[in-house]
Amino acid sequence: MHAMVNRSPLILPPGAVPTAPSPSPSGPPFDRNFFEAVLPSAIQSYCTQVACTMPLVQVFTTDGARHYIRAISGVTDQWVALHTQEELNEQPVQVFIPYATVIRVEIHPDLSPDLRRFGFITDIPASAALDAGEQESTE
Repeated sequence: MHAMVNRSPLILPPGAVPTAPSPSPSGPPFDRNFFEAVLPSAIQSYCTQVACTMPLVQVFTTDGARHYIRAISGVTDQWVALHTQEELNEQPVQVFIPYATVIRVEIHPDLSPDLRRFGFITDIPASAALDAGEQESTE
């Protein structure tokens, strides 16, 4: 009689049965919902917390590009249209980016005046951001 050899890397107590791994997400983490709902809400929340009115929002893609986002122009199920500002070009540019190519999104606080042309356009009035900053400093 041959003893049963456990070839699993997990050492389980007697009677325990390993469960199947949970399914991995079927799509990219950045999708239509992210750009329609999650990102605008995250920007607003972030600006309320750090008292900013024009944050720097950057989208990084698999081709190594960094996009300075001024606004989200449109979304479909396959791509997002972004109103961007390039470093070397004074004119804004609209880019269409497939969701699968987005690898990271960053939100930074207000910019120095010479970089404000790169900032994301929000609906947050300056007075609301200042009030949030005063509350944060008194806590």
